[in-house]
Amino acid sequence: MLEPLLLETENSMRREDQRGAGRRTTLHTPHLVPLVVLTTGLLMTSASPGRAEPADTAAPPDATLTLTITHVANADGTIYVAVYDDPATFLDTEQKRVGAKTPAQAGAVEITIPDLPPGRYAVAMYHDEDDNGAFDTGLFGIPLEGFGFTRDPSVIPERPSFDDAAITVTAPETLATLRMRYSL
Repeated sequence: MLEPLLLETENSMRREDQRGAGRRTTLHTPHLVPLVVLTTGLLMTSASPGRAEPADTAAPPDATLTLTITHVANADGTIYVAVYDDPATFLDTEQKRVGAKTPAQAGAVEITIPDLPPGRYAVAMYHDEDDNGAFDTGLFGIPLEGFGFTRDPSVIPERPSFDDAAITVTAPETLATLRMRYSL
């Protein structure tokens, strides 16, 4: 494709030279425009040595959150954990970022939450001792089962806010300890 174009350009230049020595000549080569555009396009798309490439805009690697839950009273039932990333939906079980559960063990249990983007999270948990899948409360909403939060905030006179319980999760792993409470 380029060979006929180059040959025609060479012939055009010879004709201009023959028209008059010493005269200023103008080379009329409108057919070179596509060649210049093509060459410029190729140069712009190829990487040049020593030239900075665009920065990698990939998201930071995901983190693992490992929770150690202490002061578990007994091995009855299941420990449920909810991880929240939005202050507006904190403690709304339908709006949690991720949930996890593990069989209860007296003393301490560990739960690992993988694949969290680094950021601020608040964790709430409860010990469902009767395994009915609900956090049981009594008169005036007083908890009848164990519960806890990251950063162990006070629950009196009101439930903790997202900011009270929030921790920063970073890659590759963040460790947090939560204390199970069985009374206010």
